[in-house]
Amino acid sequence: MENMTDADEVGIDLSAPVVSRHSVAVTASAETVWRILTDIDAWTTWLPEIPYARVETPGPLAPGSVFRWSAAGMEIESTILQVRPQERLVWRGYGDGPDGVLGVHVWALTPAGDGVEVSTEESFAGPPVDADSASFQEGLDTTLAMWLSRLRRTAEAVSAP
Repeated sequence: MENMTDADEVGIDLSAPVVSRHSVAVTASAETVWRILTDIDAWTTWLPEIPYARVETPGPLAPGSVFRWSAAGMEIESTILQVRPQERLVWRGYGDGPDGVLGVHVWALTPAGDGVEVSTEESFAGPPVDADSASFQEGLDTTLAMWLSRLRRTAEAVSAP
């Protein structure tokens, strides 16, 4: 993997056939949201549609860290591309192998009011997406909105007095 500085922005593939962007205001600290988001092994506790998630690379998340997970019936292997603690997390991964769905996912946290604005965006490409981009678009839009809602509820419940 190429060497990147913190200033380099890594993003989704804007030319991909499926691109989705969503955001939500969360009344919790960036630290709380970041902890929940980056505890990949615990995703299954707040994202019931993910039956399995595990970080394969020892140590803290860093560019090059690999995690495996399952979602929407796909087995996914993802590699972290960028980590800016409490600000930005980017990964890319293949669902069902290199001939499957290539996803690039960005999570961004921005201080806002009494909490944080959490934005997420993802692009999908690959032969299965080319064959049925409308279904993949609908599924991704629904999934990202649901994940943001669940992340908000989980973070706010943890932060409640």
